[in-house]
Amino acid sequence: MAAKETARVRDEIQRYQRFLEKPDLFNHTALLNGQTYYNVQYWRWGKKEATGYLILREDGSVPPRAEALPVLRLFMSHNNAATNFTKDFAVDKEKPVWMYQEKRDYLQALLPSCESMMDEEMRRDVAEMIGMCEEMVSSVEQLRAIYERGMSYHQQMLARFFVIPEDEILMRNALLESDYILYRRLRRQLDLQEAVDRIYDFFQSAMRKLPREEKQIAKKLLDLLRDYRRGEIRRIMRQSVQDMELGGAPYRDEEEMRQALTACNEEIFRKQLYPLLRNPA
Repeated sequence: MAAKETARVRDEIQRYQRFLEKPDLFNHTALLNGQTYYNVQYWRWGKKEATGYLILREDGSVPPRAEALPVLRLFMSHNNAATNFTKDFAVDKEKPVWMYQEKRDYLQALLPSCESMMDEEMRRDVAEMIGMCEEMVSSVEQLRAIYERGMSYHQQMLARFFVIPEDEILMRNALLESDYILYRRLRRQLDLQEAVDRIYDFFQSAMRKLPREEKQIAKKLLDLLRDYRRGEIRRIMRQSVQDMELGGAPYRDEEEMRQALTACNEEIFRKQLYPLLRNPA
């Protein structure tokens, strides 16, 4: 159900508004413990971040802070998850993976001619590289499926136009699931950097021993690997992984990453969101 800016709602919004602020009443509402709530964001003119929040009951009354805190968390946690999902993740899921498909195909095409020239370490490197490329390619459909599921949840909320705790849980779970897939892709690439260097050196040396057709394939592979080894690409990859690993170490599994991100989100709510709530004690 849509929020209605009645005279009482408008009076309370103005009562808690500060100098040079612009209020923004959320269009949709929240339903928690059988009560419908409104959410008001206050913005400082010229600023890009909210400066305050006010939670109202449907009748325009102002609930005490203890009642308002979980409502604010529901509104903003769901809003944050939905925004990340429909904007950032919508882009991430469609990032091209053709270069991984080609690296995989070139390596597989070269193996019959080159495997006898490889030592055990190089065979492992190539197998790991092919496996990583397979994961990059296959994960696209996984990410698209998660996106479709998450958008279905989001459309259900928009259809009724009020958010409930289940909406926040479903959207947050879908986002965490996609985050782990994206993390695993980056972490696996980062772990293979030394193997990539060895593979590059191997095929650069082996090219002169290959038949003409395989030599052309090896050249295409080397061109791809040369771009892949660029310092800037590796720096961005390393920084992205570091940003995701909140504890400074690789995650053992999806659940460990989920716990770390959930704890981080809760700390952000406690330190950055809750202090902005203007409902009185």
